[in-house]
Amino acid sequence: MEIGIIGAGNVGTAMAALLGAHGARVTVTARGARLARIRAEGVHLDDRGTPHHAAIAALPRLDAPQDAVFLCVKAQDLPEAVAANAAGIGPGTLVVPMVNGLPFWFDPASAELGAVLDPGGLLRARLDPAQVLGAVLLMTIRRDAAGRATSTNTPTLSLAPVAGDTDPGRGAGLMAVLNAAGIRASAPDDIREAVLVKLLANIATNPLSALTGCSLAQIGRDPGLRAAAFAVAGEFRAWAAAAGYALPSDRWLGDLLLDAGDFPTSMLQDARAGRVLELGAICRAPMGLARGAGLAMPCLAAILARLEAAPALPLPEAARAAALAGLPLPLAERT
Repeated sequence: MEIGIIGAGNVGTAMAALLGAHGARVTVTARGARLARIRAEGVHLDDRGTPHHAAIAALPRLDAPQDAVFLCVKAQDLPEAVAANAAGIGPGTLVVPMVNGLPFWFDPASAELGAVLDPGGLLRARLDPAQVLGAVLLMTIRRDAAGRATSTNTPTLSLAPVAGDTDPGRGAGLMAVLNAAGIRASAPDDIREAVLVKLLANIATNPLSALTGCSLAQIGRDPGLRAAAFAVAGEFRAWAAAAGYALPSDRWLGDLLLDAGDFPTSMLQDARAGRVLELGAICRAPMGLARGAGLAMPCLAAILARLEAAPALPLPEAARAAALAGLPLPLAERT
């Protein structure tokens, strides 16, 4: 298979290194110094102590149709990325958006999602739903100053068609390639539920970590941070229940935080680097769906407002407490 990877950030680098090191024909897109470095040195991933290196093709944009294209950019950058790489996406190309938060394909009929995730309608106009595979990647990744990626857990990828009338076997060849590269790929019974399970963790921790400068384990250990995370999770879980989805409990979330160790969320990494945060897909889109169902998410709204007002990092403990003061926590979370 000819596999294109659009974006050479954390996820793009890890995917390119694993696939390329195991013989897949990979082309990655990058710009500027990152493009020059990949051309000179290839891509690198340390996966739980096992090094993976691949010398792969690198271009500013894809110039020929691929069998599969992984969109490894932030959700807010998807329209621009798809437009710039239109030459690489043919009618038969499988398109795999590897985004955090709610993806644009989650509910095609939702005006709330469209306004936040695809405001110009470019994604829906250019991509046939039958060629889109929903993806949920569970993998902790960070990169050093040289662009070398490190991961501390087994890469696990849920992958399935997003359109109900699509052949469920479409993508079987791609899944075989992924598994051969050490990426544990499988098709869930419900890709949308898989999205929401991951989003439960993301929505409860990403904005909170960017606001306070705290890692996942710090959030899990600190009573105030944990209470805020559980409050946001409860708000999101209430919407999911109304929509017919049963999401994991706070005990599951608490264990997840502690098991992750002192790992900075992707949003905290972006905040530290001065990059634009994924607030649309992770926060605003779920809040829009909740509003559409007549439900509010006051704790998330308060964290989002404070984060947008003063995202100063890192916060000393006293300032961190001030950032959390007065959050509208449920009574159960205050004790």
